[in-house]
Amino acid sequence: MKKHFICAAFSLFLFTCLLTGLAANDFTPYVSQIRVEARDNLIRLTWIDSPDVRGPVYIFRSARPFSGSIPANLRPVIVRYGEQSFVDDTDDMQNLYYFIAASDTAGQRYDIILPRINSTSLILAQSQDDETVYLSAGESAQIQEGIYNLRADQNEDRVIITFEASDQFDEQRRNAILYRSTQPVQRPQDLLNAVIVRSRITSPFIDYPVPGLVWYYAVIYEDEIASGDMGIKPGINATVNPVIITGDYAAERSLRPIPLPVMTLHNTVPQSFFITEIPGKVPLSAQTESIINSAQMPGKPQLELKRPRVFAVDLVAPTGGEESALFQIVTEYFTAFEWEAARTNLQRYLSLPRSREVEARARFYLGQTLYFTANYREALMEFLTFRSFHLPEANSWIEAVLSAMVY
Repeated sequence: MKKHFICAAFSLFLFTCLLTGLAANDFTPYVSQIRVEARDNLIRLTWIDSPDVRGPVYIFRSARPFSGSIPANLRPVIVRYGEQSFVDDTDDMQNLYYFIAASDTAGQRYDIILPRINSTSLILAQSQDDETVYLSAGESAQIQEGIYNLRADQNEDRVIITFEASDQFDEQRRNAILYRSTQPVQRPQDLLNAVIVRSRITSPFIDYPVPGLVWYYAVIYEDEIASGDMGIKPGINATVNPVIITGDYAAERSLRPIPLPVMTLHNTVPQSFFITEIPGKVPLSAQTESIINSAQMPGKPQLELKRPRVFAVDLVAPTGGEESALFQIVTEYFTAFEWEAARTNLQRYLSLPRSREVEARARFYLGQTLYFTANYREALMEFLTFRSFHLPEANSWIEAVLSAMVY
């Protein structure tokens, strides 16, 4: 029992390391592009070796799907690094599942299972001349069109998004956009209540949604959205089972009701962390002015908006890297109160993978631009995401957004 617990803990440690590598795109200790071809009773497996670990690969075969850990009674076939193929001989093709584990030259094996990346199964299909054929899960892309097999699996404080696409091996891939919503995405109009998490998404992808809320996901091609012909298929390219993140921080998920007192950030936030509020009158966009003027009752005072806030680190020119572009957006558009230009550039900036801290700061600025352009619902979602990064500052903006929504 103790041995099994140690193995499970070690597997969890390896899985955590892999997720960190996936987010940083710097360590991939697993094989990829696993494929299966079957003829008679022979099965040929092919794959692409890991570029980071160059030890032999271990091929496991089971009558049940691989999930979590490898059954102790399975004995692998060992294949040298670089061969990238193996022929298996079996009499039963009804229930076959394969998992290929990579290892390093020191003998460390990485038993981390990624569906449709380093693990697969045979799919029974029927050809036009009634001949029975077998396809791997990856090769079923010839049958499926567009995005399919979308899954959202909760793992601690993150959600792992996996899917397949009919063009996933083409050099010129279509732009796939990941949506997140608190309601099921079943029709095109449901996307109005969803937010864009990332464009040009590839599988697998790691998302960090707000804890304590129910989340649904959908992956739609950009050209389908532009043409208005969105083929949303629940259970195929849109999840039907909700995902909820729980944890020690989930107890902080409830928001205080309106009315709320104004928070004094000078007493809660270190002065070296934020600059003082941008002085002077903050101009509103034409859209915001129109909404406020149309909503005002006779004699009702004008809504007083918060002043914009900027991290001190984003006002110092960095030497390079991903922070350079953020610095340019902040100094050229955000501090100049050009909210529409700042919002557009921030959304474009966030369409590419960023480190967690830099992404949090960028989303904080995006939430402010949405607030100053009267897009309060979208602003609220951004500040909810920002809460795990800096709770007092996020709560202050959440209060301001909720106040503006009920004004």
